[in-house]
Amino acid sequence: MPSAKSVIVTCAATGAGLTPSMSPYLPTTPEQIAEQSIAAAKAGAAILHLHARNPEDGRPTNDIAVWEQFVPRIRDNCDAIINMSASFGATAEERASAVLALRPEIATVIVGSMNYARFKKAKDLGMTEFKYDWEREMLTSESAYNVVTNNTFAKIGRLIEIFVDNDIAIEFECYDVGHLYILEYHINRIKGLKRPLIIQFLTGILGGIPSDIEHLLHMKQTTEKLFGKDVQLFIHGTGPQNIKAATYGGLIGSHVRVGQEDNLLEREGVLFKSNAEQVEKIKRILNEFDIGLIDPTQAREMLGLAAR
Repeated sequence: MPSAKSVIVTCAATGAGLTPSMSPYLPTTPEQIAEQSIAAAKAGAAILHLHARNPEDGRPTNDIAVWEQFVPRIRDNCDAIINMSASFGATAEERASAVLALRPEIATVIVGSMNYARFKKAKDLGMTEFKYDWEREMLTSESAYNVVTNNTFAKIGRLIEIFVDNDIAIEFECYDVGHLYILEYHINRIKGLKRPLIIQFLTGILGGIPSDIEHLLHMKQTTEKLFGKDVQLFIHGTGPQNIKAATYGGLIGSHVRVGQEDNLLEREGVLFKSNAEQVEKIKRILNEFDIGLIDPTQAREMLGLAAR
């Protein structure tokens, strides 16, 4: 078993919020997503959190045919735990469709609605030029200021039921303290959830809780109050705060997440060239505090997943 001073690293390889014009190193085609994910696993990531993108223009998609071009390849070429996002689609059934087709070990469910402030991503990077029209529309048009990420009680509950019925573990993604209470409501209502609970704090968006240490501690303490010790907790920040938030997470005893979904900048003016580079950086930082990385076999045991 891993020591008490070890953490699981999740690598979020591409996401749906950052765009090709922001970095030439953001993986968008199935081949790029597979290659960077496999390299991140070899660098030390025990979990790979995945989204799909249209290979023609990098636009986010939940097309099963696209997922099928990279998930099996990743599965065949590394031992990392596959975690697929179930956040794209108008209904719970649409969001779950690719997960049910590919059957990853974990699916991610967002447990609350929020103002996502997509416009801030472009402003933070000082972007004025875009390769594709859809990027400009998503990040700078009026819709960028009007969009609300819609995760109703009914939609969340239905997604949980679908994954419980199909014996797929769930990562619950929480953007603020109130989302933990929404999760508590669903957990008390729906039976058959895998244990331990897997909870991911997504911090640092304008519509959610910031990534400062006092907020992370408050979220952690609230989680432990609501759910006890039967939780495997992950922390990540968005934007340049990502590596700092991951470091905080390791220091306060949570698992951590890094990756090109969350942050593209190694430092101001310097882009990360790959997901593996991000995993290597957080591994190096945590090593300075004598905090090691947990491998996929150990992670499966800790998360209550079947051995591969």
